[in-house]
Amino acid sequence: MKEFLEGRRFGFALRPQLGHIALGLAIAVTLLDLMAWFGWGARDTNGFVIADAWLAGATVVVAALAAITAVVESTDAAGEDRQLARLDVVAAVVVLLLYGASAALRSTDLAAAGASPGAVVAAFAGLVVLLVDSVIASTLYSSREWAILDEEEYEPRRHQKRRRAS
Repeated sequence: MKEFLEGRRFGFALRPQLGHIALGLAIAVTLLDLMAWFGWGARDTNGFVIADAWLAGATVVVAALAAITAVVESTDAAGEDRQLARLDVVAAVVVLLLYGASAALRSTDLAAAGASPGAVVAAFAGLVVLLVDSVIASTLYSSREWAILDEEEYEPRRHQKRRRAS
């Protein structure tokens, strides 16, 4: 399981990609918040609020996966990278908490014209932390080199010519 969470079977670390997916979702949440608050594109912004709630929930799920992979990755960090790995874990957990709070606040008031100020502030703070954390995770784990996994060599069998049955 550890090899899967570290991305060894894929050939690249999963942590930076999960962080960037969460970052994209966070940007979408922020844009929908702005659209709802300023009334861009619609007279009734209830659709923006519902989409915001779903996107915030999706961000929580991806942020949870990113936090799990950050914890797993930090156990194998090199000695000089331990402090950055700990910072990455703390930032991933903070993002998870901020977007969890934002999603909880959004889910309580789906009939409003816009998200509550607390949900918007939590989402914006999470976006800022995600921006910083995505840079940390990218520089920390993207260039990691692993030992080559042992794979079985494939040698095709040479089939003998079949004899005709008489």
